[in-house]
Amino acid sequence: MRSELRFGLLGAPAVYDADGEPQPVQSAKGRALLAALLLEPGRVVSVDALKDALWGGYPPASAHASLQNHVTRLRRLLDDPDRLRAVPPGYRLRVGEGELDVRVFEQLVARARTAHAERDWQGCADAASDALALWRGTPLDGLPADAAGHALVPRLEEARLLALELRYDAEIGLGSGGGLVPELAELVAEYPLREAFHRQLMLVLHRAGRQAEALAVHRELRRRLVEELGVEPGAAVREAHRVVLQEPVGSTAPEEAESEPAATEAPA
Repeated sequence: MRSELRFGLLGAPAVYDADGEPQPVQSAKGRALLAALLLEPGRVVSVDALKDALWGGYPPASAHASLQNHVTRLRRLLDDPDRLRAVPPGYRLRVGEGELDVRVFEQLVARARTAHAERDWQGCADAASDALALWRGTPLDGLPADAAGHALVPRLEEARLLALELRYDAEIGLGSGGGLVPELAELVAEYPLREAFHRQLMLVLHRAGRQAEALAVHRELRRRLVEELGVEPGAAVREAHRVVLQEPVGSTAPEEAESEPAATEAPA
């Protein structure tokens, strides 16, 4: 699937080469131009909108000629220069199915969600892992903080966390145990109020025979939720707590203490 990619926004705006490797656009104006076009894939983006993207609402007198120069440079990076065409009142970048990483990421996360609902743990793990592999860093990295596309960044980052939750549920369903502890412990520290990662850490600790540590994870989560949000842990965490307390240490079954991940979707 990576070999079909041509454009990337899951990191610095990039053009993929013939080997399927992302090549970030080096110039700041080039990144802004590519991002503005990719945020409207296959649609005409007006010259005025592109000027705003490149100069933040304060285009110089030479902006029109400068924009044409940046378009020419971008065309040189494309596998087919005819992808980027002047179409009044602006420019259109042709982006085919499977060629933009954001769209592929969305499709893979949706596939992982479906597999999760069907308890197809291998399918879920594969789709979620493929989605996460597309992530090269903060989306739209290298653009000004006030760039239009930055409104999408929090939603994309939330979708990435959902993909992580799906993958860990799948790996637990496939029988993974203590080997997941370091990764989940880091996520719990980074997202101290995100219940899914705590639930998953509790289960893998229990499966690894570390019941006391699993209970400590629950205790700390509950304390934070009560003190900071005034709520108790949700049903999935409560069920994981029951498993840790009542089931034999090291025997957590894949079906136990499961939850449906939040219905978070990446933007189009």
